[in-house]
Amino acid sequence: MDLESAIQEEIPDPACASKSDLSLMPTEFPDDGTIDELLRLAGVSTDRSAPRRWLESALVAARGTFEPRRVPQPSPAKHNAPLDKIERASNRLIAALKRLRSHPHAYASFWRFAAFGPVYVGEFERASVIPTLTHIRGAAREARVSRTGRPRNYRKQHIVDLALAFCARFSPKKPSSDANNFFPAFAERFFELATGSSVEGKGHGIGRQVKVALKRLPVEMERGALLNQTQLK
Repeated sequence: MDLESAIQEEIPDPACASKSDLSLMPTEFPDDGTIDELLRLAGVSTDRSAPRRWLESALVAARGTFEPRRVPQPSPAKHNAPLDKIERASNRLIAALKRLRSHPHAYASFWRFAAFGPVYVGEFERASVIPTLTHIRGAAREARVSRTGRPRNYRKQHIVDLALAFCARFSPKKPSSDANNFFPAFAERFFELATGSSVEGKGHGIGRQVKVALKRLPVEMERGALLNQTQLK
């Protein structure tokens, strides 16, 4: 799923989080100084409005995630049930959109919907809509579990993934895990501002999450390029 869209779905249900979770979670909207600090770490001009808005939204989304280990873990069947529904719904919607191509009048009317903006139908559908639905389906499959046990720390990985997605879209530098590269420092500061916790504490390091996130770099850079091309149409 595209991370820009995902940030709208990251607000947790307060009933699912303990009071201690909520008290540790930064809730204020990121101020200009916070955003400027992160932009400079990424080598992005503080005068650019698009990176600033994206970074603000990403920080809000990161602050809205909760720690799964502090919430009672359901059985695999209950965990997988909503994911199975998402996968089936994604399959149906992808198939329906492809079938729509064989109905030119309905196809043209559908893609003229104002919310889509002034886009070239075929390119927008293939470069943005279908890939996004495919990512949603893939995310549902990947999120399934087959056994109980200690849950993975999804929160840490998700926050670092957001940091990488920003850098892949807007930074003129190429992120890497090298100690002299800008990205580890950027990801650490982004994580600290999102969680209110220092990465220096025992068990708080994000080195492993940085390496895992960087495996997504080609995909994130391609996605950013496609989105930029779509917005220019």
